[in-house]
Amino acid sequence: MDIRTFLSDRLLTAASSAFPDEKLTEADIVIEKPKNRNFGDFSTPLAMSLAKKVRQAPPAIAARLVERFAWDEAYVCPPAKDTIMGGFINFRLSTPYLLSVLRQITADPEAYGKNQVSRPKRLLFEFVSANPTGPMVVVNARAAAIGDVVARVNEWIGHSVEREFYVNDYGNQVALLGKSAACRYRQKHGRACEIPEGGYEGAYIADLAEEIAAECPEVAAMSDEQAEALFREKALEKNIASQQVILRAYGVEYTRWFRESSLHGSGAVKKIGDYLSGKGLTYEKDGALWFKATEFGDEKDWVIYRSDGTPTYFLADIAYHADKASRGYDESHTFWGPDHHGYIPHLECSVKALAITKTAFRNHIIQQVNLIRDGQPFKMSKRKGDFITMTDLLDEVGRDAARYFFLMRKLSSHFDFDMNLAVKKSDDNPVFYVQYAHARTCNVIKHAYQRDFSDDQIAGASLEQLTQPEETECIKLLAEFPTILYQVAVWTEPQRITAYLEGLAAQYHQFYQKHRIVTEDRPTSLDRLRLTLAVRNVLRVGLEILGVSAPESM
Repeated sequence: MDIRTFLSDRLLTAASSAFPDEKLTEADIVIEKPKNRNFGDFSTPLAMSLAKKVRQAPPAIAARLVERFAWDEAYVCPPAKDTIMGGFINFRLSTPYLLSVLRQITADPEAYGKNQVSRPKRLLFEFVSANPTGPMVVVNARAAAIGDVVARVNEWIGHSVEREFYVNDYGNQVALLGKSAACRYRQKHGRACEIPEGGYEGAYIADLAEEIAAECPEVAAMSDEQAEALFREKALEKNIASQQVILRAYGVEYTRWFRESSLHGSGAVKKIGDYLSGKGLTYEKDGALWFKATEFGDEKDWVIYRSDGTPTYFLADIAYHADKASRGYDESHTFWGPDHHGYIPHLECSVKALAITKTAFRNHIIQQVNLIRDGQPFKMSKRKGDFITMTDLLDEVGRDAARYFFLMRKLSSHFDFDMNLAVKKSDDNPVFYVQYAHARTCNVIKHAYQRDFSDDQIAGASLEQLTQPEETECIKLLAEFPTILYQVAVWTEPQRITAYLEGLAAQYHQFYQKHRIVTEDRPTSLDRLRLTLAVRNVLRVGLEILGVSAPESM
């Protein structure tokens, strides 16, 4: 049992005994590191969160919880004077637990931190979902890294996970794609043509039009309308195929690519419109049909059918949410760009209108990313064609740096991606720093083999010699890994993993610099080699979850 599970279970039991009227769940138990590490290794603010409910002072609540907590020295040390600090309850990891962590990691590293949840959920993660009207850009790269890693973490801790890309292959934007490509084709062949208002002007459109014309020479004999339809169909499929290729190269695989057109083709969009009207939740105004969103808390009502009778994108999105709910997920997570911040309340109101209760919809905003080179930002516009593509980024900095850098900040934080730093081969580059730590552990193990140390000998190390502060701090950090993964899943904060790996790398580098590992003292050498093996395993698993390589030499 990992320490988070142990503390959560014991705190729940203690709270149920002390305050039987409060029906707490695992979600109510927060386990964190104290700001002042002198107070302990882990702490909980549970007493403070209970204060208003039970109308008692946090220190008094904490005392009752500590009294009823089933202390076990196989995990934590007995309570001491600093166990209660204000409303916090602090815990110190026991030596038996720390050594058990080392044994567990080296015995089965692939199991460490896995399957933590007692009640696995069925989760859907929809992310990226970039319009198939042009190349994918760095904003899409950030969303891909974040969505993929959050999904990976939830899988690791035991949930059932599916990944989905929503393909916006229906409506005006796709029509504009076809018109824009057809216009470039006409211009190429000497015909006067203006890109339609709101169309796509980038050079990639001209390249796309030329490629399609080469594959489909019959376009020369088509009417303008027929040509636009052909360019629309071919450009759409080529762009979708390109998205799939670059995302796969980026390490992202989806369970399905869900097409918006399938909702229209199946009648699902019309069905939702009919449902809302049948419930009296629509009205006509200015020839359009409006959804009474204000009845569900929105600031204004929304058009679901335009005056020409065509459904809006909003209605299709409602139908898409209904489809997700019909598939029986416990939670559906969607990662949106910053331009969708105001759109989320509208969808939340529509979910209320549809009376969807079994599927919880979790919406996350990923803030803007700016590429910086030599202190200067790039400007990006998909329609104008002035942008840095995801392919350009991967070609320049590589998959490892791209994924790692995009994961270093909270979703809610704007991020400046320093391309100079991303390719730097030094400790200033965080991904290089962590990868170098992994390579160093591999080199230490390799050196030990050359000195006639074997895997069996390392596996049988007593660990009794690991008493130095640098060794203890390494083990304590290793003990935190399962908790870090759980926190990432609960709070959707993948930056916790990069920060953790950098901390573990720093601690191992410090240990390496201060202590010789392979010496003539074989018992101490074996213990330190087993610690090195544990650090190597956790660094490797952590990098694997991030989708970043773990080189054995650098």
